[in-house]
Amino acid sequence: MGEKYNEIILAFKNKGCRITEQRKNLLSIILRNPGCSCKELYYIARKEDGEIGRATVYRIVRSLVDLGYVERKNVVIN
Repeated sequence: MGEKYNEIILAFKNKGCRITEQRKNLLSIILRNPGCSCKELYYIARKEDGEIGRATVYRIVRSLVDLGYVERKNVVIN
């Protein structure tokens, strides 16, 4: 997970995105739970961080789709 995690963080930086703790935590959750839907990822993330919003999860997944790291149907890491 470490290499893919660092690759994606670098891609976010190159795109001009801020790398917040919440974004790093969400990325870690996504990498640990491949094949989950956005809704499932949201519930997993809420258990770890009660402050996280549904929109945040959907935004990061959309960003990962735009960068080519995941497929939208289920979050499948490429």
